[in-house]
Amino acid sequence: MRTPDSYAPSDVYDFHSLDRVPLPRFLNRCLILPCIAHRVTAVQLAGEGPSGPSYIYKIQACSLRPLEITLPDRLENATISQGALQLVRPWHSNGQSAVLDATSEEQLLLTLGRPFNALPLTELPHSQHKRIASSTLITAQPISRASIV
Repeated sequence: MRTPDSYAPSDVYDFHSLDRVPLPRFLNRCLILPCIAHRVTAVQLAGEGPSGPSYIYKIQACSLRPLEITLPDRLENATISQGALQLVRPWHSNGQSAVLDATSEEQLLLTLGRPFNALPLTELPHSQHKRIASSTLITAQPISRASIV
């Protein structure tokens, strides 16, 4: 039996149902972290970091402006070639009301349009993901308001 704050990993929420996304929590030693995912469409090694072992990648992801990320380890070719890499924005509703009126919808659009700190994840079997460590904060920005909706 599912409770109002539970969901299946296959649950998908659209723009108008983000207010019903459950809060982050742990379940069976796994973090359940509702996110807005942006599939990475292109990865290019731009060079190595000047101080110590680090790798700079140019990344293109769906609905986001191109960006650079610095990682302490080199990405595996399988991660790059199989499209298993995603940039995600952790999400929680911040107590939004169950029904989006025009004002709260505008506030949501403004929030979603701002730059955010993204987490790089790689896909694992069974609908699970693993975070890829980054040497710096990854600041991503949506392309436009139309890309948000």
